[in-house]
Amino acid sequence: MASNSVIATLIVMICVLVGVGIGLGVYYGVDWDDDDGGTVPFDGLEGMERFDCYPEDGGSKEACESRGCVWGETNVAGAPYCYYHPTDYGYKMIDEPTTTKLGWKVRLGRKNTPQRYGMAADTIQIEIEMQTDKRLHFKITDPLTERFEVPLEIPKPAEQALNPEYEVSYTKDPFSLQVTRVSTNTVIFNTSVGGLTYEDQFLQISTLLPSSNIYGFGEHNHRRFRLDLNWKTWGIFTRDVAPVDAWNLYGHHPFYMCVEDGGNTHGVFLLNSNAMDIVLQPTPALTYRTIGGVLDFYIFTGPTPEQVIQQYGEVIGRPVMVPYWSLGFQLSRWNYGNLTRVKEVWSSMIEAGIPYDVQYGDIDYMDEKKDFTYDKVAYAGLPEFVDDVHAHGQKYIIILDHCIKVEDGYHAYETGLSPNVYVLDPQGSDPIVGEVWPGDSVYPDFTNPDAQTWWTTLCKDFHDVIPYDALWIDMNEPSNFIRGSTAEGECLDNRWNYPPYLPNLLIEDGKIFTKTICMDAQHHAGKHYDFHSLYGHTMTEMTFETIKTVFPEKRSLVFTRSSFAGTGKYGQHWLGDNQSFWEHIWWSIVGMFEFNMFGFPYIGADICGFWFNTTEEMCWRWMQTGAFYPYARNHNGDGMIPQHPTAFSTEMAVMSRDILMHRYRMLPYLYTLFYHAHEDSSTVVRPLLNEFASDPMTYDVDRQFLWGPAFMISPVLESKTYNVEVYFPDTRWYDYYEGTEMTEQRGKISLLPAPMDRLNLHVRGGYVLPTQQPANTTVYSRLNPLGLIVALDDGHEAHGDLFWDDGESRDTYENGVYTLLDFSVSEGILSMTVMVDGYTDPNALRFDDIVIYGADNYVEGTDVTITAAETESTLPVDNVEFDDVKNVLKLSGLDLDMMTDFTIKWI
Repeated sequence: MASNSVIATLIVMICVLVGVGIGLGVYYGVDWDDDDGGTVPFDGLEGMERFDCYPEDGGSKEACESRGCVWGETNVAGAPYCYYHPTDYGYKMIDEPTTTKLGWKVRLGRKNTPQRYGMAADTIQIEIEMQTDKRLHFKITDPLTERFEVPLEIPKPAEQALNPEYEVSYTKDPFSLQVTRVSTNTVIFNTSVGGLTYEDQFLQISTLLPSSNIYGFGEHNHRRFRLDLNWKTWGIFTRDVAPVDAWNLYGHHPFYMCVEDGGNTHGVFLLNSNAMDIVLQPTPALTYRTIGGVLDFYIFTGPTPEQVIQQYGEVIGRPVMVPYWSLGFQLSRWNYGNLTRVKEVWSSMIEAGIPYDVQYGDIDYMDEKKDFTYDKVAYAGLPEFVDDVHAHGQKYIIILDHCIKVEDGYHAYETGLSPNVYVLDPQGSDPIVGEVWPGDSVYPDFTNPDAQTWWTTLCKDFHDVIPYDALWIDMNEPSNFIRGSTAEGECLDNRWNYPPYLPNLLIEDGKIFTKTICMDAQHHAGKHYDFHSLYGHTMTEMTFETIKTVFPEKRSLVFTRSSFAGTGKYGQHWLGDNQSFWEHIWWSIVGMFEFNMFGFPYIGADICGFWFNTTEEMCWRWMQTGAFYPYARNHNGDGMIPQHPTAFSTEMAVMSRDILMHRYRMLPYLYTLFYHAHEDSSTVVRPLLNEFASDPMTYDVDRQFLWGPAFMISPVLESKTYNVEVYFPDTRWYDYYEGTEMTEQRGKISLLPAPMDRLNLHVRGGYVLPTQQPANTTVYSRLNPLGLIVALDDGHEAHGDLFWDDGESRDTYENGVYTLLDFSVSEGILSMTVMVDGYTDPNALRFDDIVIYGADNYVEGTDVTITAAETESTLPVDNVEFDDVKNVLKLSGLDLDMMTDFTIKWI
């Protein structure tokens, strides 16, 4: 083959600099040089190998060839007629690479092809940084032009990686980049396809994929977790719209994960906030098209899915640690109508004994939908009611929208005028005015440092009025009920508001500013064109800083609808304005998988649906599923029938109570998962794929989900369905309720009974899960005795841990003010070791009961001995219960101090 690969390590780059040549690249295994140094005639590509050169409407042979591309009809369904020539389009090296501190860089010159939109960069530069052994960074920039780059602070090492798990090679003409996994020789990123294009408002790069197992990109309402590669285009650009179709939604997350043949996994992140397309095709391959910024890529080599996500989190920032109370069940609706109705619902939940930690106030609590006000007629007595909520051990959360009403005398508006903290019109003179809930509204500029004091003061002063516990920020895509602004009308006719290329976005009449403000509006930090998809991110970050002042000692929450890569460092997310349709329960599982990938482990959908009327059966099944969302909130829309658990039959209320009691029992395990997420970006909700990447059967499983590695939830997702298909990867699994081993189901898809009163829950062998006796709020559950579920693997071993702190103080992990317990089981001995003892619970918590699944190595009647504080004792026979059919050993009455190491031996 004519191509000579150059491994981009420092040693090999020295060889390059002293004269090692780089030949012409290889395209799909075809050598485009002949043996005599000539070029093999190009006869065209059949279809699967084509990369679209004319994605807009109106393509023709003449229009195609005017771009320097090739026209040819094809019988391959979905394949383009107009496509890039494999060697005559793109850029070529114009000098040799030079070494840098972390790798190398080289200049590229545009080949003699027509400019697409008349703004092409003739010279660009690519810089390769081998940042860590598992992380490669490369960026393509225009060295002659200052271009927008996302102001995300990303840690950069001081030295180049010494033993990278990847090799980097390239071809000179046309220039392409290949990244290869060293251990398997799998090429995980390969740009020798498509057409590298670098124009002012159109940047494109394509890559071949090593497999069709692609996950990620968002925010979209993906029907399945594994993405459809059948010539599918997804637009990314934040948008206020319900998650019901294949359009761009609230968040901007250009990150994907690929499971290679054999199970190794890698991830790729494009750090770019401009509107873009992600084009997937069955080659398999994908193409990025973005209308601004630079091509700034990070590649993560895993090799496991969890490690890929952890490596991504190292770049964008670790998820913020949530308070313990946020793990409780939560209740909301848009427009209760008045405080009397809120009290009725609140009281009915308490009387029914349903676990319930948080009540919300949506925009109907406000006076004329204005932030930092409340309706003193319909919601008279709201401050006192919030005091009552607190007295019951519960929390109250309020919504704040991004918009501030233009109204003389309105304190929030007037205090923001001097200094002016609003997004300005294109002239940079006055605030741009749109229309949102309260009417004519201005948009706070959260990139403006002066806005921090203004926003913090408003939030703090309002907390003195309504003692809320967290903030829910909404509509921050940013939404606008008109196109553009009330002053300008439709936005000015320029290249920002009417870019030469429009990605595949939900817009009207070709206007990218549909349902938002003009792209040439001025932020303190730049044009809205670049900052649109960062608006929710900057609002979340500023609100996160604000709540440090409002709650200086305690953790709070910032729920945001709009997000960007790294927003999870500051806030949490829910899946938006879903609908009361059965398929939305399924889609919520896919959404949770994706947002855990994106760094938002605290995620969930509105239980029972936001828009439209649910039925009792649907809400019943959704409450069962939603009881195991990390963020478990029942919320519905204005004008819809009530759907809180006590709004239906007594049976519905009892089921809701019972399933939520199981959730509350498992909260110590769930809280420990959030500790790990905060520590290293591990996922809380994860697909089976993340644990069993070498098992291809898991690649399409998205109707079941795991809490961490060990707790599996398999809900019913259709009406009038009383059984459920469950896939059990090849390891030991146990029924959560009874401890029965799923012996016959192991390694198979099995049909399990799922009557209305049953949600199938299973525990994976090899793990120890901490539990606690439940109560109706987390305040009271935290007072109760602890327990353990020990699920033994094939070797009769298991491990686990428990993170414990006061549940609400800030930075307990960072300050070491926490307890970390380690559990390990081997040869019939359970050992508990206190690894960190920085926090002692004032309630002197103790372990009271332990249940051991798969204890087929226990001989009934054998003494169970306990060693703690250098004292050995035998557990009374009345406290030992063994089921020799299920092989379940239950130990009770243990009374073991959680802060003292102990062992329990049963064989």
